[in-house]
Amino acid sequence: MLSAFVDTIIDLVPVQHQKTAKQFIKFGITGAIGAVVDFGTFAFLTRILDWDATYTVFGTEIIAANNVSVFLAICSNFIINRTWTFQGTAGSAARQGTGYFALNIFTWALNQLFVGLFYKWSLFIQLFGAQRDFAAKAAAIIITLFINFFGSKLLIFRGK
Repeated sequence: MLSAFVDTIIDLVPVQHQKTAKQFIKFGITGAIGAVVDFGTFAFLTRILDWDATYTVFGTEIIAANNVSVFLAICSNFIINRTWTFQGTAGSAARQGTGYFALNIFTWALNQLFVGLFYKWSLFIQLFGAQRDFAAKAAAIIITLFINFFGSKLLIFRGK
């Protein structure tokens, strides 16, 4: 059902860009699933378990629960991207997994820094108040989306 929806959208794109557009849409859907894993885990840890531990890296305060939630999202996204988004690409699961996790360690670090910066930013405090942690996470995800997609497509799940 989801694949049929994606195919309908792809038919609107010029033929020479359809494969990349299809992968980008699937990557976005996979990312949305990862966001549910990420936000769900983050909410559970911070709202249910009341885990509010932080630490500082390069002068930026990092929310510890964000590390756990992002890691679980990376794991689920690798499995979905390998089997659905970039299916049929060459390479062993071990090599792809290593590359995927290396890329995501980089974007994870960016995510951590952006969440910490946005969380303390007065504009986020004014606009989102007590929910600024979720707004900060959403902004960080949007920023890292394109780095993850093109890194995944061009470096990790590239064709033969």
